[in-house]
Amino acid sequence: MPVVNGTLSPNSIVTPQQIWSATAVATTANTTYTDSPTNTVLLAPLYLLNPNPFSVTNGSPVVTVTQAAHGLATGDTITIAGASAVGGITPSGAYQVTVLTANTYTITHGSNATSTTTGGGSAVTVQDSRTSRNGVRISRLTALARATNTATECQLFVSHDGGTTKRFIKSALLSAYTVATTTAQTGADFGYSDSAPLPLGPNDTLYVGISVTNTGIVFNAQGFAY
Repeated sequence: MPVVNGTLSPNSIVTPQQIWSATAVATTANTTYTDSPTNTVLLAPLYLLNPNPFSVTNGSPVVTVTQAAHGLATGDTITIAGASAVGGITPSGAYQVTVLTANTYTITHGSNATSTTTGGGSAVTVQDSRTSRNGVRISRLTALARATNTATECQLFVSHDGGTTKRFIKSALLSAYTVATTTAQTGADFGYSDSAPLPLGPNDTLYVGISVTNTGIVFNAQGFAY
């Protein structure tokens, strides 16, 4: 990534770039600032799959997932949520993928399917643990409370090894707020911008946390992937 007078030059990043955004909700306090914090939440894009994206075979734990233009590589980790049962099993949680095509990959469930069928329902979401194949330039990162909250430090961690080691890199204060229909909440802003972005390299991952337990603090990140 080019550096001009000691400053990153966002306009010189490899193109083309794609809009990148992610949200996460933190509810439980993290008071650990070492490389192994507790109660942090992955901040990465969440994708809603087309209805019934799973195919299973009787007697096999292998599930074929259809996700258009997924961009994954074999060995990447995804997190599946919102699925209904298909062939007697319900894919849910974290899985490593084996890529078949640009639109399909397989995961291995913890038990065998009891029939050969397709399904999974219309609410299946996939969260990709990596930010992007090549990297991301985050130009805005904010946090808001979704209910009356006490003041809390909003924390940002970055990992270069898939979440095993999480380095604390920045924080922002979210002030106390009482929900009302006539006042606007003052959110926490981590201070990133187009001219001073947070650059992430290939397979870097972000995690967020809060220092005081709250009903829910919503983090939102926006930027460009390349």
